[in-house]
Amino acid sequence: MPTLSRERVHNMSLDKAKETVEGIVEDVRQTYPMLVSNVEWNRDRTSAKVTGKMFKGDFTVNDTKVSIVLNLSLLAKPFMGKVEKRIDDKLVEYFG
Repeated sequence: MPTLSRERVHNMSLDKAKETVEGIVEDVRQTYPMLVSNVEWNRDRTSAKVTGKMFKGDFTVNDTKVSIVLNLSLLAKPFMGKVEKRIDDKLVEYFG
């Protein structure tokens, strides 16, 4: 499975960073509703497991950084560049 991994340092409060990651996850869900089948948050909402057709993803946030790791199926590999660009653009949009 091809893996895409991104980390970004932030200067937000943890609550604001969690809210921002929630926005990213919701953006993924709304942009690709036919691909996202499940979003499961941990109790304190610092981590989400997002699963769907052809991928599994982990979105995590702490008081200093946000991390996104996506595992794409081999069938999704041709779209890796597009997915990578979308994630990079969203990290810049949401975290500067």
